[in-house]
Amino acid sequence: MKPRLAFVSQWDASQPNVESGYPYSMRRQLQKRFDVIDLFPFDLPGECFWFPVRAAYRLSGRYHHPMREPSLLKRLAGRIESALRTAKPDIVFAPSSLPMSYVEAPCPWVYATDQLFCDFVDSIYIRPPSDRFRRLGHEQEARALAHAAGATYPSDWAASSAVRHYGADPSKIAMIPWGANLPRDIGEEDVAAGMAHRPFDCCEMVFIGRDWRRKGGDTLVATVSELNRAGLPTHATIIGCNPPGLSKAHFTIHPFLDKAEPESFVRFAAIMLKAHFLFLPSHAEAYGQAFCEAMAFGVPVIGSTVGGIPTIVREGETGFLKAPNTPATEFAAIVRAALESPAAYREMARRAREDYRARLNWDSFGRRLCDTMTALV
Repeated sequence: MKPRLAFVSQWDASQPNVESGYPYSMRRQLQKRFDVIDLFPFDLPGECFWFPVRAAYRLSGRYHHPMREPSLLKRLAGRIESALRTAKPDIVFAPSSLPMSYVEAPCPWVYATDQLFCDFVDSIYIRPPSDRFRRLGHEQEARALAHAAGATYPSDWAASSAVRHYGADPSKIAMIPWGANLPRDIGEEDVAAGMAHRPFDCCEMVFIGRDWRRKGGDTLVATVSELNRAGLPTHATIIGCNPPGLSKAHFTIHPFLDKAEPESFVRFAAIMLKAHFLFLPSHAEAYGQAFCEAMAFGVPVIGSTVGGIPTIVREGETGFLKAPNTPATEFAAIVRAALESPAAYREMARRAREDYRARLNWDSFGRRLCDTMTALV
């Protein structure tokens, strides 16, 4: 008989587009190996009453959010504890450190997240965070790590932060890469055909992301311009955002492609199969599942050395990594050199696909996560 697992989330993990799809994918993997009881979504009780406080901080030029306020997390914990008493699980899993922070759980609990508070608090908010938000964020993160039976992260960068910044017990930390958020796998024949038909007298790039500036969109534009100026016809397809003022001759824009919708996924797959590179020189990145998606199609990737990206991309083997402030001329030189060596390029594409099959898929994540959790039951 399978162990009973309670899946606790503030998000609706039954929806594949929520939070880039990772709660949905994690739940599907756990359902293969546990008797999963769904305990979601849980909203943060009383969050709306904090609107005047948030507005006051905004007027002072600071960012504040009540998501880490102990009073709200304790009220949330009461609701979760009641649900757990009814569910009677053997183990609990959460795709975030937040909801279980103050829960007195009747069994071991484990969570997964791609970044820690210390690594994003100063990089993703438009306004500087308030001192209170910063203090409570660090306290909540440390509390979750201290009370959980285990915590998993998809990158060495995040796993090391848990130990280095919050003093987590290294024996409780597991580094397990996440997979590509695709509704189905891509067949070997399709990938092989895509790799074989990519020409070397031109270049097709793909850029995937909602945050154009943070993902390095300006560098993409400059690199495409440099490649065309140097005589290599280059075109880029942008998926997920709609930057203004780009040449239709050199850029095709899809503001949104819902991969869960069959026709959109067919369009997405066609774009990826003909692409030479995913180009995503992010200035900040917790993990970067778009890199996993590209490698599923046998597409080498060009990214930056920030966050969790170096765990995904193997420099010189499955792609290229440079500092986020690298000039477009240097990125363009990398592209030209790669396409001037067709055999080496095809080997890189093959390795990208193989690394996806070995590490960067959700089945691999599921096996390793469930081995970790089963040991705790």
